[in-house]
Amino acid sequence: MTILFGMAILAILIGLGYYIYLLCTPKENQMKKETDIKEKPEIAILIPARNESLVIEDLLKSIVEQSYSVDPKDVYVIVESSDDPTVELVKKYKMSYFVRKKLNLKTKGYALAELAEDLDQKHKYYDIYFIFDADNVLDPDFIKYMLLDYQAGYAVSTGYRALKNPNHYFPVSAGLTFFMINEIRNRGALKKNGSLILSGTGYYIHGKYIKKWHTFPFHSLTEDYESSLYYALHGISTHYQDQAIFYDEQPDTYHKSIVQRSRWIKGYLQNWLQYIPKLKAKCKENPLNKRSLLELQIGITPALYIVFGMLFLLILVILSTSISLSWRLAIYFCFFLGIIYLCLVLLTAILLWMVSKQMRLSGKVFLQVLFYHPIFILSYIHAFFVAMLKRDLGWQEITHTKRVAMIDGQTKKN
Repeated sequence: MTILFGMAILAILIGLGYYIYLLCTPKENQMKKETDIKEKPEIAILIPARNESLVIEDLLKSIVEQSYSVDPKDVYVIVESSDDPTVELVKKYKMSYFVRKKLNLKTKGYALAELAEDLDQKHKYYDIYFIFDADNVLDPDFIKYMLLDYQAGYAVSTGYRALKNPNHYFPVSAGLTFFMINEIRNRGALKKNGSLILSGTGYYIHGKYIKKWHTFPFHSLTEDYESSLYYALHGISTHYQDQAIFYDEQPDTYHKSIVQRSRWIKGYLQNWLQYIPKLKAKCKENPLNKRSLLELQIGITPALYIVFGMLFLLILVILSTSISLSWRLAIYFCFFLGIIYLCLVLLTAILLWMVSKQMRLSGKVFLQVLFYHPIFILSYIHAFFVAMLKRDLGWQEITHTKRVAMIDGQTKKN
């Protein structure tokens, strides 16, 4: 039993050690930017849209209303059948649509790859490729601001992901995840010229890479994270443009959220494990972005060590205590959970304060999110076990609802 206690404590110390190691690695990355820049680049917009006729028109309309105009024929909507009602909406805005043929390949990455390969066969290339989800809506100046990053030489850049449906506590809780990724993780990475973690949509890729690949080469369950690892591994510059705002709908039920997050977790782990040997090998070459490679190589390992070490330690304490003390252990256990919950409430309060300038929540929703978001965070444990136990986690449809994006100054960055 003593050995098991020691193993649990060691796991916690290893997790903390990882964080200390990163803190003691202050070296900044050196970023190599692109030089093939055009003053007025040709822009393509790629939109995978499987049965998305209910929501996609808002996106198409927001593209037409951009302050920096894009030729409608260069907007490509990817569908799985010409009978999809989405096609009629695409025609209405005089945009292009592409009907997939390889429907057995069921991820967003494969949909993008099939279109990219078709354009390559036709020798049709662009200077910038934007990628959006069908439920997105763009702020009128989105492309204008993103082009600032292109002109600055960044090969890949992502915009600010605002919430499209902030009138209910559940989607707000889900939306805070992306706020943490962009405003905390990615903004922190920028301070040391670090590599960003893309989150699915609202970003561009420099055209030279699509032309070089002759396809879109990221096909996993989480093609965004896979591509993020690839960009870091190959020293490709990435950036976060917080003035370029787009709106995204988040799941409004627990079931939809678990389906979505379990897919993310499985895809994250698959890609991370695949890239670990490559990241380690690259670090030995002492590249310009070594710090980023170390961060991505470590990934969420420290958090896993700490969480599972604490859980294991708690179980050992319960098992090693006499039955007569079980009621006391129950109290200690509830107290332990209460402390965790209150810490997460504090974290949520800080996040809500940070996002308050961009998202004006009603008092009711604010309080609901404050006390529910900690439960949402803990439910990642549920999503983790679903990801581990369920083999078939393909590109499942997430049903969207037609909502009005809150553009009228609601989410403007100050």
